Amino acid sequence: MRFLILIALVGLSSAGPCEVCKTAVQSLKDVMDSDIVPKAKCAASKMCTIMFFYDECEEKANGVINFVAHYIANMDPAALCSKLGNCEESAVELVRREVIGDNEDEMCRKCHEEFQDIVDTLTKYPSIKTFVKTILSTVVCYLPIENCDALVDGVVDQAFAELDQGSQALCVALNLCKEE
Repeated sequence: MRFLILIALVGLSSAGPCEVCKTAVQSLKDVMDSDIVPKAKCAASKMCTIMFFYDECEEKANGVINFVAHYIANMDPAALCSKLGNCEESAVELVRREVIGDNEDEMCRKCHEEFQDIVDTLTKYPSIKTFVKTILSTVVCYLPIENCDALVDGVVDQAFAELDQGSQALCVALNLCKEE
């Protein structure tokens, strides 16, 4: 897997920033489908023993890690790279996918609940953003992705910025709710 990613990145060295970004984001998405999320949660658990909000740290950090992982897994690389400023919006074809899951109403309700939990956590503990970015960079950036730390920072910052649009818009973008 790492070898194939390296070959793909070498082949993109002459490509523009949009193609490089889309390939890097796709690699990040692929990694999120592996064992990275449990590793990030394990690292968070260990780091939480020294955090100031120790009593809730692991639960809160895991919730934010789940949100970021779900965001990365469900965002289209071209759309995300456009939001990061690496692709022109006119070059992005947004594809509306089917809602994920068997019970659409339940998935949507759960998304709204988790959205509010994440917003509450980030409001109460703003430093958790840096905490999660550090953990994800540490467990993800073994990949041969150019500027991996900057990519992870940008993607995580964008995930947090998406919270500003409200739960309905975000849950629709993540294919967990239908557009109303």
